[in-house]
Amino acid sequence: MKDAGMNIVRYGRMLYEKGLTNGTGGNISARVGDVMLITPSGSCKGMLDSTELVTVDIASGKALSGRPSMETPFHLAAYRNREDVNGVVHVHPRFCTTLACARIDVMPGLTPEGVMVLGKRVPTIPYATPGSNDLAEALGKEVVHADAFLLQSHGAIALGSDLKEAFHRLETLEFHAELQYHLMVLGKGDRLPEAEIRRILKE
Repeated sequence: MKDAGMNIVRYGRMLYEKGLTNGTGGNISARVGDVMLITPSGSCKGMLDSTELVTVDIASGKALSGRPSMETPFHLAAYRNREDVNGVVHVHPRFCTTLACARIDVMPGLTPEGVMVLGKRVPTIPYATPGSNDLAEALGKEVVHADAFLLQSHGAIALGSDLKEAFHRLETLEFHAELQYHLMVLGKGDRLPEAEIRRILKE
């Protein structure tokens, strides 16, 4: 539990320092057995203290201490639907959020790394009120098919086998959103050929 808490603090600071989140936006969680540790409501991710983190029972959704992030429902949806997921990062990075507000999907197939880290597709979850069960249910329908998502008019989510993988996936997602944005401005650029994408994924 202590190590998970230290990792949440560490990656929260890195997200903040890299400009992937600002103010009190976003939330981070880590699975520890049958519970998850999650950032508290209204906390700046760059100034977290491990003693502030909230423990939530994954099965019941009940907070065992403190006041968890309002987005607790979609973190629970990820853990309940994916036994392999042990870390979830949700933030509002500039370019991911720009595309999410414009209702434009991120194309991971622009580069080989995008395919390797993000897979064939990054689903965009239809808009629902932040913190609502509707948003959690919408994510739950897609979470078995992908590891990274845009939230329409909201931000981005990345999942990982641990927080390190979730952080790197989120960082890669934002890089590709920015790359795609600049290519759109230039009016150039396209996905890799489908045969090459299949070759990269060893399909």
